[in-house]
Amino acid sequence: MKVLIADDYRLLRDSFKNIIEQNSDIQVVACATNGAQALQYCEIYKPDLVLMDIYLSVYDGLVATKLIKSKFPQIKILILTSSKDDFDLAEALFNGADGYILKDIGADELILSIKSIAVGLGVIQRELLYSIVTRKSENISKIRSIELDGVNVILSKRQLEILKMIVMGFDNKQISKELCIAVGTVKNNVTEIISKFRVKDRTQLAIYAIRNSVVPL
Repeated sequence: MKVLIADDYRLLRDSFKNIIEQNSDIQVVACATNGAQALQYCEIYKPDLVLMDIYLSVYDGLVATKLIKSKFPQIKILILTSSKDDFDLAEALFNGADGYILKDIGADELILSIKSIAVGLGVIQRELLYSIVTRKSENISKIRSIELDGVNVILSKRQLEILKMIVMGFDNKQISKELCIAVGTVKNNVTEIISKFRVKDRTQLAIYAIRNSVVPL
């Protein structure tokens, strides 16, 4: 099986490569340092599976996953990241990822995950599944309903956090870093919030939020 590793840290790329190639039936054909390079290498090396980090430059791992899957649907993608955020998990799966595991996984578990994905199984770390269920139950009481022209606008806790940062002047990359979520996840939430408030852009959104005390400052 041919594997492509996409991670922006050389030490991690080398470590994953050494772990994977201890298994005689798996070969690391290339290592990419950003999402655009991962897409390019998929065309050159035709890997069976991509081991993909989320926090990459040019294209983050979520965007790279979507682009690779749209062009090479036969290539399996296993997200290997430090992000435990359920928004990132959901976005990864929506974009076509075949699995999602964390970087604190053991060497044997990593190999097992790769082989499971290769035979068509979906892999999500148990810790993440438990976290999603727990957060969903906690967030039910944290959803905020805002009346807008007689219509109730529903914002999740995460969307309220993002809206507050927009009001404070943060751009998408700054929000991504502050909340430890992918830029693509931030963009999707910003688009959804703008749509909910029926404004044209984030500037109008910030002005509306300030004038109507939507978020505490």
